[in-house]
Amino acid sequence: MSMIRNPRSRRGVTLVEAMVMMTAVAAMLGTVALMLGLTMRLQDESLAAFGRSEALDRLAVRFRQDVHAARSAAIDGRTLRLGPEAGRSVEYRVSEAGDLSRVVVAGGKDAAREPFRIPQSVGAKLDIRDVEGRRFAFVAVELQAHAGRIDPARTVEVAAMVGRGVPPTPKSEGGRP
Repeated sequence: MSMIRNPRSRRGVTLVEAMVMMTAVAAMLGTVALMLGLTMRLQDESLAAFGRSEALDRLAVRFRQDVHAARSAAIDGRTLRLGPEAGRSVEYRVSEAGDLSRVVVAGGKDAAREPFRIPQSVGAKLDIRDVEGRRFAFVAVELQAHAGRIDPARTVEVAAMVGRGVPPTPKSEGGRP
Protein backbone atom coordinates (compact mmCIF):
# COMPACT_ATOMS: atom_id res chain seq x y z
CA MET A 1 0.00 0.00 0.00
CA SER A 2 1.31 3.29 -0.95
CA MET A 3 0.73 6.36 1.13
CA ILE A 4 -0.85 9.17 -0.63
CA ARG A 5 -0.26 12.54 0.93
CA ASN A 6 -3.02 15.00 1.16
CA PRO A 7 -1.85 18.25 -0.38
CA ARG A 8 -3.70 20.16 2.38
CA SER A 9 -1.88 18.48 5.28
CA ARG A 10 1.02 20.45 6.65
CA ARG A 11 3.77 19.99 9.17
CA GLY A 12 4.78 23.59 10.10
CA VAL A 13 3.42 26.88 11.33
CA THR A 14 2.71 29.82 9.12
CA LEU A 15 4.34 33.17 9.67
CA VAL A 16 1.00 34.73 10.66
CA GLU A 17 0.39 32.07 13.31
CA ALA A 18 3.87 32.58 14.74
CA MET A 19 3.32 36.37 14.94
CA VAL A 20 -0.03 35.92 16.69
CA MET A 21 1.55 33.55 19.20
CA MET A 22 4.49 35.92 19.86
CA THR A 23 2.11 38.85 20.35
CA ALA A 24 0.07 36.86 22.87
CA VAL A 25 3.20 35.84 24.78
CA ALA A 26 4.47 39.46 24.79
CA ALA A 27 1.13 40.68 26.17
CA MET A 28 1.22 38.07 28.94
CA LEU A 29 4.82 38.95 29.83
CA GLY A 30 3.90 42.66 29.98
CA THR A 31 1.03 41.89 32.32
CA VAL A 32 3.28 39.76 34.53
CA ALA A 33 5.87 42.57 34.67
CA LEU A 34 3.21 45.10 35.73
CA MET A 35 1.88 42.75 38.40
CA LEU A 36 5.40 42.08 39.69
CA GLY A 37 6.11 45.82 39.92
CA LEU A 38 2.84 46.40 41.80
CA THR A 39 3.58 43.52 44.15
CA MET A 40 7.03 44.90 44.93
CA ARG A 41 5.62 48.38 45.59
CA LEU A 42 2.95 46.97 47.91
CA GLN A 43 5.60 44.97 49.73
CA ASP A 44 7.71 48.11 50.28
CA GLU A 45 4.68 50.03 51.57
CA SER A 46 3.68 47.21 53.91
CA LEU A 47 7.23 46.92 55.28
CA ALA A 48 7.28 50.68 55.92
CA ALA A 49 3.87 50.50 57.61
CA PHE A 50 5.05 47.58 59.76
CA GLY A 51 8.22 49.44 60.75
CA ARG A 52 6.22 52.57 61.59
CA SER A 53 3.73 50.54 63.64
CA GLU A 54 6.52 48.74 65.49
CA ALA A 55 8.34 52.02 66.29
CA LEU A 56 5.13 53.69 67.48
CA ASP A 57 4.32 50.68 69.66
CA ARG A 58 7.80 50.74 71.20
CA LEU A 59 7.45 54.48 71.85
CA ALA A 60 3.97 54.08 73.40
CA VAL A 61 5.04 51.29 75.76
CA ARG A 62 8.21 53.08 76.90
CA PHE A 63 6.47 56.48 77.23
CA ARG A 64 3.63 55.07 79.33
CA GLN A 65 6.02 53.16 81.60
CA ASP A 66 8.10 56.27 82.21
CA VAL A 67 5.15 58.61 82.79
CA HIS A 68 3.35 56.16 85.08
CA ALA A 69 6.52 55.73 87.18
CA ALA A 70 7.21 59.47 87.45
CA ARG A 71 6.29 61.49 90.53
CA SER A 72 6.27 64.73 88.55
CA ALA A 73 6.32 65.98 84.97
CA ALA A 74 7.27 69.34 83.49
CA ILE A 75 7.78 70.74 80.02
CA ASP A 76 10.66 73.04 79.23
CA GLY A 77 10.48 74.06 75.57
CA ARG A 78 10.93 70.86 73.56
CA THR A 79 11.81 68.69 76.57
CA LEU A 80 9.49 66.71 78.84
CA ARG A 81 11.15 66.02 82.21
CA LEU A 82 9.76 63.16 84.23
CA GLY A 83 10.21 63.22 87.99
CA PRO A 84 13.45 62.73 89.77
CA GLU A 85 13.92 59.31 91.26
CA ALA A 86 17.06 58.73 93.34
CA GLY A 87 19.13 61.25 91.37
CA ARG A 88 17.87 59.94 88.04
CA SER A 89 15.29 61.39 85.69
CA VAL A 90 13.96 60.62 82.24
CA GLU A 91 13.59 63.24 79.54
CA TYR A 92 11.84 63.08 76.20
CA ARG A 93 13.44 65.54 73.79
CA VAL A 94 12.28 66.78 70.40
CA SER A 95 15.06 68.13 68.18
CA GLU A 96 14.72 71.07 65.80
CA ALA A 97 14.16 68.56 62.99
CA GLY A 98 11.27 66.98 64.94
CA ASP A 99 13.12 63.79 65.92
CA LEU A 100 12.16 62.29 69.27
CA SER A 101 14.55 60.68 71.73
CA ARG A 102 14.38 59.35 75.29
CA VAL A 103 17.29 60.37 77.50
CA VAL A 104 18.08 59.04 80.97
CA VAL A 105 19.78 61.75 83.03
CA ALA A 106 21.83 60.66 86.04
CA GLY A 107 23.87 63.07 88.12
CA GLY A 108 23.11 65.94 85.75
CA LYS A 109 24.61 64.10 82.73
CA ASP A 110 23.06 62.11 79.90
CA ALA A 111 23.54 58.46 80.89
CA ALA A 112 21.58 56.76 78.09
CA ARG A 113 19.89 57.82 74.89
CA GLU A 114 17.22 55.97 72.90
CA PRO A 115 16.18 57.59 69.61
CA PHE A 116 12.77 56.81 68.16
CA ARG A 117 13.06 56.70 64.38
CA ILE A 118 9.54 56.52 63.05
CA PRO A 119 9.31 56.08 59.26
CA GLN A 120 7.26 58.76 57.46
CA SER A 121 7.05 60.98 60.53
CA VAL A 122 7.13 64.73 60.08
CA GLY A 123 7.78 65.57 63.73
CA ALA A 124 6.76 65.09 67.33
CA LYS A 125 5.22 67.35 69.97
CA LEU A 126 5.12 67.00 73.74
CA ASP A 127 2.41 68.33 76.04
CA ILE A 128 1.09 68.16 79.60
CA ARG A 129 -2.59 68.66 80.37
CA ASP A 130 -4.65 68.58 83.54
CA VAL A 131 -7.88 66.66 82.99
CA GLU A 132 -10.41 66.41 85.82
CA GLY A 133 -7.77 66.94 88.49
CA ARG A 134 -5.34 64.45 87.02
CA ARG A 135 -2.15 65.24 85.16
CA PHE A 136 -1.50 63.65 81.79
CA ALA A 137 1.57 63.72 79.55
CA PHE A 138 1.12 63.49 75.77
CA VAL A 139 3.40 62.78 72.86
CA ALA A 140 1.98 63.38 69.38
CA VAL A 141 3.72 62.12 66.24
CA GLU A 142 2.71 63.64 62.91
CA LEU A 143 2.78 61.19 60.02
CA GLN A 144 2.99 62.37 56.43
CA ALA A 145 0.74 61.11 53.67
CA HIS A 146 2.00 58.48 51.22
CA ALA A 147 3.58 59.95 48.10
CA GLY A 148 1.35 59.63 45.08
CA ARG A 149 -1.70 58.64 47.09
CA ILE A 150 -4.63 60.54 48.55
CA ASP A 151 -4.09 59.38 52.14
CA PRO A 152 -4.36 62.38 54.46
CA ALA A 153 -1.61 63.26 56.91
CA ARG A 154 -2.51 62.13 60.41
CA THR A 155 -1.36 62.48 63.99
CA VAL A 156 -0.87 59.59 66.41
CA GLU A 157 -1.13 60.62 70.05
CA VAL A 158 -0.02 58.66 73.12
CA ALA A 159 -1.31 59.73 76.53
CA ALA A 160 -0.33 58.57 80.00
CA MET A 161 -1.31 59.62 83.51
CA VAL A 162 1.59 60.99 85.56
CA GLY A 163 2.36 58.92 88.68
CA ARG A 164 -0.21 56.22 88.02
CA GLY A 165 2.21 53.48 89.06
CA VAL A 166 3.62 55.37 92.05
CA PRO A 167 2.25 54.32 95.45
CA PRO A 168 0.66 57.21 97.33
CA THR A 169 2.69 58.79 100.10
CA PRO A 170 1.24 58.13 103.54
CA LYS A 171 -0.55 61.10 105.09
CA SER A 172 0.62 62.20 108.47
CA GLU A 173 -1.82 62.09 111.35
CA GLY A 174 -1.02 64.17 114.40
CA GLY A 175 2.63 64.61 113.47
CA ARG A 176 3.18 60.88 112.72
CA PRO A 177 3.89 59.49 109.29
